[in-house]
Parts: sequence; structure tokens; C-alpha cells
Amino acid sequence: MSASTFNIYNASAGSGKTFTLVKDYLKIVLTSKEFLPHRHVLAITFTNKAVDEMKTRIVGALMTFASPTILSQPDALFEQVVDELESSPTIIHAKSKQLLSKILHNYAAFDISTIDKFTQKLIRTFAFDLKLPMNFEVELDTDHLLQKAVNRLLSKAGKNKALTKVLVAFAIEKADDDKSWNIALDLVKTAKLLISETDAPFLKALSQRSLQDFQDLKTKLTNDINAIETEIAEQSIQVLESISASGVEFSDFTRGSLPKHFTALASKKFDIKLDAVWQISIETTSLYTKKSPPHVAEAIDALRPQLVDAFHKTKQGVYRYRYLKNIRKNTTPLSVLNLIYQELKIIKDEENLLMISEFNTIISQQIKDQPAPFIYERIGEKFNHFFIDEFQDTSELQWENLVPLLTNTLAEENGSAMLVGDAKQAIYRWRGGKAEQFINLHNNATAFPFDATLSHLPTNYRSCKTVVDFNNNFFEHLSNVTF
Repeated sequence: MSASTFNIYNASAGSGKTFTLVKDYLKIVLTSKEFLPHRHVLAITFTNKAVDEMKTRIVGALMTFASPTILSQPDALFEQVVDELESSPTIIHAKSKQLLSKILHNYAAFDISTIDKFTQKLIRTFAFDLKLPMNFEVELDTDHLLQKAVNRLLSKAGKNKALTKVLVAFAIEKADDDKSWNIALDLVKTAKLLISETDAPFLKALSQRSLQDFQDLKTKLTNDINAIETEIAEQSIQVLESISASGVEFSDFTRGSLPKHFTALASKKFDIKLDAVWQISIETTSLYTKKSPPHVAEAIDALRPQLVDAFHKTKQGVYRYRYLKNIRKNTTPLSVLNLIYQELKIIKDEENLLMISEFNTIISQQIKDQPAPFIYERIGEKFNHFFIDEFQDTSELQWENLVPLLTNTLAEENGSAMLVGDAKQAIYRWRGGKAEQFINLHNNATAFPFDATLSHLPTNYRSCKTVVDFNNNFFEHLSNVTF
């Protein structure tokens, strides 16, 4: 019995990633003592095209290994498998023939699939626990479903007074922003937030709110904004009065910047800069001109504590004012989004539909606290080996859903897990993919019960020998990127 292995490969484009995946897959199934060894191996990737490629490469390799000519004309993959398994070409040839027959006659157990398909399999096995109809259908065309929900919502305009009021307010706000008054297109764009895995927890909380709740929030925000406006204006007026009372002219200040600043605030003009040089160093910078007479300089220095204090208080007030205005601006779109969510829920209930974008959230709520043996019992499979390709595109929920299975597998003997990815090629952040997960795992910065062998398949390094090396300087900007 051998110990479990956990490998993470940072595979750049053209590095022979698929070659390595196929080779390691074949090594496992060719040495397994299971009657159907491929039934206990799960390989996951992100697109049907990638699934087809991996299956084709594995079956193609087995066909080559099973061919009598392989013994006289071995290829590179065959030689590496023979060498790394420390076996003989004749034995690998014979086992390949048997394995090829088993895979072709039990192709349904050839578990190489997209992560969405695997999650769907889990959902169907937990349908009763999740209170889902056993005959639910998966809706792949989420855009069509969102359009249908929007159309149903718009059809109620004029019939429901509160709903109509919100839709009119939404149209007016769009017009004020110099956008088309025709809100149908904007509603569909807004509705796409409903299929965002990243936004799901927040939208779920909002779904419990009524139109009146949103209206009450908007009223409160308006009152708070008015109060802040008044407070900032009063503080600014006091500063201007103090300057005048001291006998100092506004022109005595450097470029008159400070008096202009407070004059704007006193007039409730809050679209001003707050990062000018004199503002950043207001505690130490000279506030008066070089030509200012001594008594003026002394008067301004005497005012400095009040000016500094007032500047910082009004600055915080302006930030708070802008923050609340942004929230208020979004209350109407959020209330409309909530209405679309309700319509979408009705459609799904009526037609027994589940959107593919919901899979990860639904299954996470069910299995995150379940022991792996229970999950295996439900799906009728026991996976001892996991291959996850394009790991940089895995979302947090997808990874959390796989952790119980990987943890259980790696806790046993002869289990294995291989994660392959390249953060530079991350393209699924728009649907929750988080490249930082791969970076952190590769750098041992993520808490995980097992240590991994960290490997790097650099570009054009086609022999697939491993080099323990990783440089993530290129990805430092990712933590500052938002979508």
C-alpha cells in the first residue's frame, strides 16, 4: 500500500499539461486492482470541448498501447508509462487491451466531465433533501429565462400601483443619466446579477425585502444626506466667518485655495477634490503666501488648528455624503432586481426549472457539513483519485464542494488528487472563478489538511519533468481587480 499523493501543477500554455494528465491517469488505471478501475477516477474540467479532448486522448493512448505494433515501435508516452511504473512493455500492452475493452463496454463509468455536470449529478442525488422536484429540468439558456421574467414583470405595469411607481422611477433615473427611457434592455442587464455566484448571498438577503422596505430605506437615506449637507455647510460657514473675524483676507492664503474650498462646501457643492497637495499636508504646509506680512502669517497660523480640524471633519462628511448618495441611487435598481427575482422564482416553480448558475450555491448548502462517505453513498460511486483541470477558473463554492471528497480521499491510502492550472489563463472570473485560490494553494498560503507537491510545467518543457518553482509577481494586481 502506498501513501496518498496530492500534486499541484502550474502549467503554462504549451507545457504539455494534457500529456501529463493523460499519463498520470493511465498510470492509475493500469495499476489499479479494481475490476473497473476507471469508475473510481474522477476528472473534472470546465468545457465540453476539454472533456472531449481528454477522453479522446486517453482512449487514443490506450488504443495505441493495445496495438501489437507498440512493442516494436513504442511512442514517447508508452515509454514513459512503462518506465515510471517500472513494468515491462508486454505487461502494459496486455493491461491496456483489457482496460480499453472495459472502458468501451462501461463507457458511462468513464467519469470525465465538466464541473457543472458533476454538480448536477450531486444535486439530483440530493433532490429530496433539497425539496426539489425529482423531474426538474436544467435551464442552460439563462438569458432567455431572465428575458421571460422581465417581460412578465413589465406586463404587470399599470395593474399594480406600487410596482408601476418603481418602474416609472427606474425609467426616470435612467433618463436623468442620459440613458434611454426604454427600460427593458436595462432590466435584462440588471437581471444578470441574479445568475452571478459572487452576488448570490447578498441577493438572497435582499429577496426578503418588500417594495415598502426599499422605499423606507430611500427615505431614510434622503434624510441622512440632507442632515450631512447641512452639517458640512454650517461647519464651512463657521470657518469662513472665523477667517473674516481674524482680519485675514481670502487672498492672503496660497492661491486662495483653502477659502475657495470652504466656500464651495458652504454652497453645498460637494463635487470637489480632496487630494490636492495642500490638503494632503494641511498640518505642515504653509497656508499663506510668501509676500504675506508677519501679522497675517501669525493670524493664519493661529487659525491652523481650527482649519485643520474643520477640514478633516468636512472631508469625512463629504465621503459619507457621496457614499450615501451612491446607496440611494441604487435603491431603485435593487428594488426592481428584487421584483425580477420574484418573477424568476415563479417561472422556475411553474416549469420545474433549475438554472445551471444555481448549482454550486444549492449543493454547497447541502453537502458542506456532510461526511464524504455519505456523499459517496448517495451518488453510488467511490472516487479514489481526482484530476481537476483549469483549476484557476474554479470558484470558491466549487472548491468548497469538492474539498470534503478530496479530504476523504487523501486521508486514505492509495488516494490521489491532482490540480492543474495557470493563473495567467484565468477567464471565468465573471462567473465566480477565483485565480487567487490556485495561487494560494500553490504557495501553501491556504489552510488545507494535506501538503501538496508543487510543480511547474514551464512553456515548451514537453518532457513534463517537474521543477519546484513558482513566481506569482505577475498576479499581484489580481487582488486589486474588480469586475
